[in-house]
Amino acid sequence: MSAKHIGMIVPTMDNSFFSSLAVQVEKAMADRGYQTWMASCHNDAEREKEYLRSMADMNMEGIICVSGLSDLPKDLLSKDLPLVWVDRVPASSKPVPWVANDDAHAMEMAVDHLIMQGSSKILLLPGFLAEQQESPRVQGYRRSLEKHGIDFRQEYILQRSGIRSSEEETGELIRNLFASGLTADGLITSSDRAAFGAVRALQSIGYFVPEDVRLISFDNSSYSAMASPSVSSLDRKTDRLAAKACEILCRLMAGEKDVPMENIIEVTLQQRDSSR
Repeated sequence: MSAKHIGMIVPTMDNSFFSSLAVQVEKAMADRGYQTWMASCHNDAEREKEYLRSMADMNMEGIICVSGLSDLPKDLLSKDLPLVWVDRVPASSKPVPWVANDDAHAMEMAVDHLIMQGSSKILLLPGFLAEQQESPRVQGYRRSLEKHGIDFRQEYILQRSGIRSSEEETGELIRNLFASGLTADGLITSSDRAAFGAVRALQSIGYFVPEDVRLISFDNSSYSAMASPSVSSLDRKTDRLAAKACEILCRLMAGEKDVPMENIIEVTLQQRDSSR
């Protein structure tokens, strides 16, 4: 019997969240008799579109995509090709089911925690999006500040360029901000790798975590618990994201029409030394 194939596209494999998600999708689909063709678009929106076209031309049975697009071009994919968004949800004239965390709520939870611990000047690195759309994380950040009566400051939102590693860019952004005369006593990074870059950058200018700056990251990779100090992190449940995405894609490929379109996977905050 010939193998069946699906495609999966991620922004980059140089990120524990995306690589973990890819591994778990590959395993779940292999258990169902599918081979998964992986593509990393290196945070490039045009490359992502090329991969989507190529996978359609290769007659993939379906596609799982962690997208950096703000919207899906109407003529990019056949309406009949099963597609599931994971983590990010581009606008689309074609109804596409998605599986994601509520990033705005997760961010609000993280900011609430830092404020309750005593932080009031909180930096946010929301993560790189290829088409520069506003992240839901910024919305949750703003919502928590307003709830606690703290002014929102645009200069405290540090946007990466997505060209170099998350550690390098995070470190540079933090050093530049402190060099400008601004200070902070809280910080939320887009990934555990970015958090490690932040800790090193802070130490290089004489600030320490958590004594001077409390820190929370996204992802909750295994490294966050092993770091010194251990890093408080938002656990996005990659196993559940992957399982649900695969379930929905398989239902679409089987011809089902009534799959759930909006699928939210809960995020939990793992509190460790970096935010005490």
